[in-house]
Amino acid sequence: MPDLQNFTVTPLASASVNVPRARIECQVCDSTTGAVLRDFTGMNAVTFPNILSSLTGPERLELLDLIASWLIMKRFGA
Repeated sequence: MPDLQNFTVTPLASASVNVPRARIECQVCDSTTGAVLRDFTGMNAVTFPNILSSLTGPERLELLDLIASWLIMKRFGA
């Protein structure tokens, strides 16, 4: 996989965009024992983009970095 160099993300003013909503459900399990560590099913499911409002500023920037890297690689064709 190619490396990104001189990669920066500069926060700008918030934008109002129409994004798809999705319900995200899963169980987080211990890979050794199979024990359920957290249950995000049913009433504990996460709804996107609503979940974004519960993130801190640094967490939102971390998410943006992940998305930006993915977007660049998609545009590159990787």
